[in-house]
Amino acid sequence: MLKLENIKKSYDDVTILDNINLEIGQGEIVSILGPSGCGKTTLLNMILGITDADCGKIEFNGEDVTKVPMEKRGFNIVFQDYALFPNLNVYRNITYGLRNKPDISSRKEVDELIDLLGLRDHLFKKIEQLSGGQKQRVALARTMVMKPKILLLDEPLSALDGVIKEFILNQLEIKRHNIFSLFHNRFPKSESIAC
Repeated sequence: MLKLENIKKSYDDVTILDNINLEIGQGEIVSILGPSGCGKTTLLNMILGITDADCGKIEFNGEDVTKVPMEKRGFNIVFQDYALFPNLNVYRNITYGLRNKPDISSRKEVDELIDLLGLRDHLFKKIEQLSGGQKQRVALARTMVMKPKILLLDEPLSALDGVIKEFILNQLEIKRHNIFSLFHNRFPKSESIAC
């Protein structure tokens, strides 16, 4: 379970998040909804460990992770701007994180994920040769191959058309027993928390 207690964050005396309390159970998919600038990305960054809360506590499976460094939390995020390596092809982008942790996903699991996200025909293309939707699928594959304890998605499917978006959401639901998923945007089939 992911639990946030009394999370507060301000920038330059402007309160962005005020007394946020949230519990997300194993396998739940949650959307955070709100206007631009209301703190959705800030909240994701706090869960991930990029940004510190001014006060409050973040727990994961009963352990206080508020001060645990990002790289030790085992959480991962798909950013809205993809954050892909332009000098690497699609396959090397997807498997980049496995260089230091090769036992996380087997070759079979990587291949299944590539097929699941429809990337088989693009593996040896450079990132610049891909459409926005294809780049988003590469970013999602790169994150999922690392089997994060929590998968955070910062508007990750915005460049995908409706059919592909619905397909990917269905696949995430199939796999959700292993991870938590927290979306920052409006998606069908998900619970929502308004900001």
